[in-house]
Amino acid sequence: MEEATATLGDCAAYARQRLPRWEADALVCRALQVPRSHLYAFTECAAEPADAIRMADWISRRVHGEPMAYILGERGFWGLDLAVTPAALIPRPDTELLVAAALEHIHSGDRVLDIGTGCGAVALAIASEHPDARVVATDVDPRCIALCRRNAARHGLHIETRVADCFAGLDLRFDVVVSNPPYIAEGDRHLRQGDLRFEPRRALVGGPNRGLDFIARLVRDATHRLEPGGWLCVEHGCDQADAVHDLFREQGIAAVRNHRDLEDRPRVTVGCLP
Repeated sequence: MEEATATLGDCAAYARQRLPRWEADALVCRALQVPRSHLYAFTECAAEPADAIRMADWISRRVHGEPMAYILGERGFWGLDLAVTPAALIPRPDTELLVAAALEHIHSGDRVLDIGTGCGAVALAIASEHPDARVVATDVDPRCIALCRRNAARHGLHIETRVADCFAGLDLRFDVVVSNPPYIAEGDRHLRQGDLRFEPRRALVGGPNRGLDFIARLVRDATHRLEPGGWLCVEHGCDQADAVHDLFREQGIAAVRNHRDLEDRPRVTVGCLP
């Protein structure tokens, strides 16, 4: 495609030959800064050369597997448009189940901690539902904390942010601790497939012990940082539910139960510190 003379129709055809239509149209519209209707109603209109060059670059990146969220720089989650970068895990619909499970146990004025916040998806979703809660978001990567703050400012939501490894450096006790931690086992074949190839390994790999090393640490430490009667809510792999249930029980956490995703797979485990 000759970018200098390309029309909207040329750009749409170029993209659709290489990608599924919804992906092609999304990238073309964002790169050319036009609504999707223009790809049908104004096909003969010329595209700006710089925009056409950007579009061709984006199409190439997507053809080579780069996630749409990283190319577009954003992803929707819990009704919020969140900026995302390759420094952070891409928010996924399954993690909305984690938010829903946590919200069942959050009350006015509660202190809530989100460990491994990434772009801030879980913490900001909770803050959007409970603006009077004290929500603290932590991540070991300063780039993620900067991204979380950016997203909070974008939506006018107030949360506290800390660069921290799990509970390190925190002197508070919390009513609810929530986390979508790294839980994939080292060497898992899924790490070489799809979007996971482009996402940060530290946010994905939970250790050699079936991916449960970080979760085990999180559950153990949470028992010292939860208020009595406080709740721990953890996302995990659908094949890890029994193991996570046992980790909760071994640490004396009660009322343990699973929440199942839309495919009826156990995806989130919650429990209460007596």
